Amino acid sequence: MKKRVALFLFSLALATFALVQGPAPAEGARCLKPACFASPGCCVASECTTWCISQGGGAPACSGNGQGGCCSCLPPES
Repeated sequence: MKKRVALFLFSLALATFALVQGPAPAEGARCLKPACFASPGCCVASECTTWCISQGGGAPACSGNGQGGCCSCLPPES
């Protein structure tokens, strides 16, 4: 019985260690804004809002999926 409890505790400790030492979350990845030709660089779409307003409106978008991209303005949905 003591051996089973010891094995259970050992496997629990290994599982806990594996969870703590897991890969870093995607949010921790650093965003690098590129030098874009016609629009500003961005990490998230909200950084493009002011630029879209100055371009005549539209929904702001940022390419690159959070890794850094260029702003664009999507046409408003009708």
